[in-house]
Amino acid sequence: MTETPKEVARETAEGRSSRTPWLALSGVTVVVGALVAVILIAAFLVYYLA
Repeated sequence: MTETPKEVARETAEGRSSRTPWLALSGVTVVVGALVAVILIAAFLVYYLA
């Protein structure tokens, strides 16, 4: 079961699949996690280099 990212994005946007909540939640989790990682890295750099 291999799907392209475009197919998964289309499925999530339509919202008719039972997988939609999990796909949307996973996407939000990845984005929030990346933002937290960037903020933590910046905070550690400021702390250690200041």
